[in-house]
Amino acid sequence: MTPPRERILEAELLRLRPLALEHSGEVLRYAAAKAIADNTFVPHPYSAEDAAEFISKTLSARAEDEGYTFALIARASGAFVGCMGIHLNPAHRRAEVGYWIGVPFWGRGYATDALRRLLRFGFEALALNRIEAGHFPQNPASGRVMRKAGMRAEGLRRGYVWHRDGFKDVEYYAILRAEWEAERVANM
Repeated sequence: MTPPRERILEAELLRLRPLALEHSGEVLRYAAAKAIADNTFVPHPYSAEDAAEFISKTLSARAEDEGYTFALIARASGAFVGCMGIHLNPAHRRAEVGYWIGVPFWGRGYATDALRRLLRFGFEALALNRIEAGHFPQNPASGRVMRKAGMRAEGLRRGYVWHRDGFKDVEYYAILRAEWEAERVANM
């Protein structure tokens, strides 16, 4: 069996490939958008050094089985469209998902497709019990992605993170293994 760190995950619209140094050009091109920085912890302005550091950190996390970050590749065109990662807390069999999609690819269903596949990976391959994700309230599209993937709103964490120039609220969503399994059975 292929270890989790080396897996390519097949989804309906995408292939989720382990992020690698070869993706640095695309990461730089799309992560540099101000709209990405406004909704994530991606720095702005974004440099080639930032892209290299991001990829290096993801490679280290993958090597230590602490998390897996994937390049999202459109099946139809082969285009790199963004990144999605799952960051593990093995002591509690839970993880947090983070992602960004390049602005030219917004609204095409890529984030939902990738998140559904990453949830499956988390529950099947990593034997997790809980997967969570959060978004800033000014980015409701991300909350819609989470709901479409089957996650449930858990609430607003007020003043939860420091982002750019002040504390920001984060809306959190999660899904439990039992909920995910029940949904799969219902859709068979």
